[in-house]
Amino acid sequence: MADFVDDWFNNRSNTASSAGTYVNKVYLGTQKVPGDTIQSPTGGTYTVKPTTKDITETTTQAQARYLTDAKLREKWNTALRKNGFGTDPLQARALWDISVAGASDWYATSNGQQKITPEQYLGWYSSGKKKKPALPTRQVYQVTEDEIAADIDEIMLKKAGRTVQDSDKDMGWYQDLVKGISKLYSEGVVTTVKEIKNPKTGKMEKVVTQAPGFSKEQIAEEITSTIEAEDPASVQRKQRIDNTKWLLSRGGKG
Repeated sequence: MADFVDDWFNNRSNTASSAGTYVNKVYLGTQKVPGDTIQSPTGGTYTVKPTTKDITETTTQAQARYLTDAKLREKWNTALRKNGFGTDPLQARALWDISVAGASDWYATSNGQQKITPEQYLGWYSSGKKKKPALPTRQVYQVTEDEIAADIDEIMLKKAGRTVQDSDKDMGWYQDLVKGISKLYSEGVVTTVKEIKNPKTGKMEKVVTQAPGFSKEQIAEEITSTIEAEDPASVQRKQRIDNTKWLLSRGGKG
C-alpha cells in the first residue's frame, strides 16, 4: 500500500512539474520554417527540408503585443467579424484578453496537448453568446360567434333593411360566412422585429414590421358581398327606399 501511495504522489509531482512549463503560456499557431542548403564542416552540403514550428508566448507578451502589432489587430478584427462581434477597440481588446486567457488555460491544464489558439477559443466563446433568431410574433384575436353575428346583423340592416332571421342562420351561406370571418380573425397580425443599418446614419436600428392577415374593411366587404349575392331583392328594395328618402329630403327635386 505504501508503494502505491508513493507512486501516486510521484506521478502527481511529475505531472505538476510538466504542467508548470506551460503555465501562463498561450499557443498562437504554427510558423513555416523555410528549407535551406547548409555547408557541411567536411566540405559537402546538405539540405534542410521546410518544416513548421509551434509559436507560443507568455500571456503577458500576447496581451501586450496586441497593442503594438497592427497585423495582429487586423487579423483579430477579421476573426471578430467572422464570429458575429463588432470591432469596437475596447470590446476587441477585451475579447482578445479573454481568448488569450482561455486558450492559455487549455494549453497549461492539458500539459501542452490542447493547442488552442485565441481565434479558436473565440469561436467557442461566441457560440455560447449567440442568441437564437427572433421569431415572428402572431397576435390572434379571439372573437366569439355572437360578435361575428352582431357584425353581420349590423350590415344586413344597413344594406338589406332587415335583421338576420333564424331562417338565415340555418342557411349554408350564413354558416360559411361565419366560418370564413372566424378564419380571417385567426390569421391575426404577424409582427417581425429586425435589426438593420440605417443607410443615412450608418447606425443599427430595430425595424418593426406588422403584416395583418385581415382588416375590418375586408371583413365588412366579405359580409356585404355575401348579403348582396344571397338576398338581392332586399338589397334593391333598401336602395329604392334610400333613394326615395333622399329625393323627399330635397323637396322632390331630382
